[in-house]
Amino acid sequence: MPFDNPAGDRARRQPRIGKPARRQTASGAPAHTQPKVNGSAQQKHAQWLARADDAERAGDAVEAETCRQHAEHWFRVAHDRL
Repeated sequence: MPFDNPAGDRARRQPRIGKPARRQTASGAPAHTQPKVNGSAQQKHAQWLARADDAERAGDAVEAETCRQHAEHWFRVAHDRL
């Protein structure tokens, strides 16, 4: 009988609609999220470069590269080079 299988019930649970998935890094720690950067495209470019410098000083090369990529995007937006 299919109703006698409690493990089967767990396999058919409904998805969590409206709740964001909790992402984790490989070490099991919660994933880092970037706070929002406000301002014009030029200001955002400068702010992302500053964050990249901060991350590099903190020894986080991956975060520094991520910030540089964001800065490059805003540089292109500011100079209409999309």
